[in-house]
Amino acid sequence: MRMRKANTANLSDDLNRLLNDLRDVLASKTHDADATASQLYSKAVATLEKARSASSAALNESKAAVQSVDTYVHDSPWRAVGGALAVGVLLGFFWCGRNAR
Repeated sequence: MRMRKANTANLSDDLNRLLNDLRDVLASKTHDADATASQLYSKAVATLEKARSASSAALNESKAAVQSVDTYVHDSPWRAVGGALAVGVLLGFFWCGRNAR
């Protein structure tokens, strides 16, 4: 589980660095001279902020989902194994039936 937390933190840091770098690139271009360029810059910055908040929300939701699954599997491991077995059997039947045609 420690490795997953480290990977999640790295992913979040990498995404934040990417968004910051993109913002810096947009800011380095001269956009004050042209009204259209200024509007495009404003839209790009707004989109970057939306992407940042969406990625943060998605990361938080995925962490909560992983924690929920982890708790469920620890509380009832045989149900989890049975469910995985059932899904595997259904996928196997589907795959074999599809290849038989």
